Amino acid sequence: MLAGAAGAGLACWALRDLVAPVRLAADPDGLTVIRGFAGRRRIPWAAVEAITVDRRTRLGLTAEVLEIDAGESLHLFGRYDLDAPPAEVAEALRAARAEAGR
Repeated sequence: MLAGAAGAGLACWALRDLVAPVRLAADPDGLTVIRGFAGRRRIPWAAVEAITVDRRTRLGLTAEVLEIDAGESLHLFGRYDLDAPPAEVAEALRAARAEAGR
């Protein structure tokens, strides 16, 4: 029973990655972020208040999370979601934001 539940959970996680493989995308107009299981939300650069990386150490391990503050919503992305270090993605997003004329 427990193995079946774990298998179903892993299958749902894999399905999520197949349905919505791109979690974050940037272009000159703004950002597109994943919302829910497979929905998307468009955020214009003017609505992005801050792009930061939160680093926390626990039990000798450091975890990094990319935080995108869009006023009334906060979007969090880990290394697994980004497929790259969050610090590198934050720098790329800041550069894209600067190029967009912000």
